[in-house]
Amino acid sequence: MAGICFIAAVAGWWLALVTWSPFDGASRVGQLGAELSREHLLASGGANVGRWSWSAPGGDSRGVRGDVVWDRASQSGYLRFEGLEPNDPARHQYQLWIVDATRDDRYPVDGGVFDVPKSSSPVVVRVRAAVPVREPAAFVVTLEKRGGAVVSGRENVVAVARAGHS
Repeated sequence: MAGICFIAAVAGWWLALVTWSPFDGASRVGQLGAELSREHLLASGGANVGRWSWSAPGGDSRGVRGDVVWDRASQSGYLRFEGLEPNDPARHQYQLWIVDATRDDRYPVDGGVFDVPKSSSPVVVRVRAAVPVREPAAFVVTLEKRGGAVVSGRENVVAVARAGHS
């Protein structure tokens, strides 16, 4: 009986680890948890889950590959990047903006800031929108000052994923 309890405790701990893993660039365990949670969402999310590929602002890839996986029901998802340049978190951070077709596109929804550490590829970032997103039209990543921006001028767009373009 004690063995079964031990196995159940370890399984519960592991499930908590892989389903709650904010991105921590210094932690490979955090990355593994985010990767596994992303795969779980893709496998079990059903019709509420969309998946869109990154492109550079002008439409070419410029070395940035990966995708966005977004669950409309839970209002959360994952960004996956390969080839996104590491940032200096003391000076700049990447910030996600979610363009909602039901809102004024001058004011996209803040998806949070994140860092890309050196020698980390692919990078998987968990995302939770600041406010509900009813109809995602695009996911835009900008490079902003440390801490991010309240409203981005979108001068430094580094990647775009448009809904309906997978």
